[in-house]
Parts: sequence; structure tokens; C-alpha cells
Amino acid sequence: MPALYGMAIKVLGVIGNKLLSGDEGHNQDFLLVNHPVMPFGNVVSYWAFQQRMEKLAESSSDVQPATTEKPSEPAGMVDALESLPASLRAVAAVPYSHILGATFHSMAALRFGSYVAKLSVAPLSNSVRSLTGSPVPDGDSALRDLVVDFFRKDSAEYELRAQLLTDLREMPIEDASVQWPEDLSPHQPIAKLTFPAQDPYSPARRVYADDVLSFNPWHCIEEHRPLGSIMRIRIKAYEMSSSFRHQMNVQPRVEPKDINELPL
Repeated sequence: MPALYGMAIKVLGVIGNKLLSGDEGHNQDFLLVNHPVMPFGNVVSYWAFQQRMEKLAESSSDVQPATTEKPSEPAGMVDALESLPASLRAVAAVPYSHILGATFHSMAALRFGSYVAKLSVAPLSNSVRSLTGSPVPDGDSALRDLVVDFFRKDSAEYELRAQLLTDLREMPIEDASVQWPEDLSPHQPIAKLTFPAQDPYSPARRVYADDVLSFNPWHCIEEHRPLGSIMRIRIKAYEMSSSFRHQMNVQPRVEPKDINELPL
């Protein structure tokens, strides 16, 4: 089964022209996934595939089994899955391994000051590098339990890296399904993220994460504007998701102004 994990980074005290309407704070969000590319490089290809799968699902639901035996998966659906683009098949092959040993990627491009780049975060300290590829035990809360157990006594360091665009033909912006070749532009270290030993899943932190925090790749300054159609559509998707969550939890969205606001 595919095991896609996400990492969200909120940077405090960022000064600049913000892109989201009404955003007067000084924070910026980066959203990353443990896969280097998006399975669908643009909105058009994603929408076309989504429509195809919906039509296949509708046609298969109209076919009633002639016996009481469990029906097999419709041939049309099997053919559609087998004809998935290579980028989507690669996502389906992402192994289920320890989340703290994973490398995370912005997948799509963003502005990097006067340049264009993709960002990534990779394990740096031996404490997390040694976890790369480690198996995960069975259980619905297995990943959470691994993280809580790790940070009970250990710290972790990760390297934030930028891969600058150097060849627009080989490193497209609009097609986020293309992995940028590292021989044309290697990932360059730009910062270090340090996580001290802590209780990452205390009751207070669970409430703070669920009811207070929100993340949006467009919650940023102009110098880090997200690029490409997939990124442009995310501005609405993340806004709607966050608004719904805070409305259902009956809590206002609040941006932290200081790291000390993070509860213990």
C-alpha cells in the first residue's frame, strides 16, 4: 500500500508582501510530502483522469452480479489502474517505512527570490538517518507511537535544501510530475531544522494542532510564490479545508506570534 506522509513547516517572523488576502501576520508555511513529484503534473491531467475514473465507477455499479458470489473488480477499472501514468504508479509504490527517516519534498516549484526552486527536507543527524527505510509495526497508531517514543529521549536534525531551476526544458514548472535531474542541479543545503526531545502528542498539543493551527502553501511572501497550475489550485483547496475544520470545531484560526505559544 502507498504510504505518503506530509510535513508542514511554519516559519515565524517573516517580513515581506504576503500573498493571501487579509494576511497581516509575519508567518510563512511550507508544505512537503515524502515523494519528489506530484502524480499529476497539472490540473488538466488530474481532472481528465478523475472524470475517467468516475465514469468507470458509474458503469461498474450498473452491472449486477448474476450469483451471490463476491463480484470481481470490473475489467474496465483494472485496465484503468494498469494504464496509470508512471508518476502515479510510483506513488503507489512508496514503501511504508518510519516517518522520521523520510525525505520530504515541495514536489512543485516555487519562487526562490530571483530564482525558481524546489525545496526538500532530508534527515541529517544519525538519530533519524538510521531510521530511513525502517519497517513500521502493525497498528492504527503505529506511526504516531514511533514518533512519540523517539522524541521521549532523542532529538533530531534535518537539512532544508533548495534545488534551483537551471534548465527550463528538463526542469519544467507547469508539469509537476517531472522530477528535476540532480545532475543538472543538485540539492543545496540552506538551513538546519533542530527538534529537541519533547512530548509531541500531549493533550494540549493535540488541541492546539486541531483547533488553532492551519497551513496553506500560499501563506507566504511574494519571494516564495508557489508556481504551476497544481500549486495555483491549492490556494482554494487549502483555504476551504481549513475554514471547514475551524468551523466544525467552533474555533477561530489563530496564527502564533511566538514559539512560546506552542503548548507543552
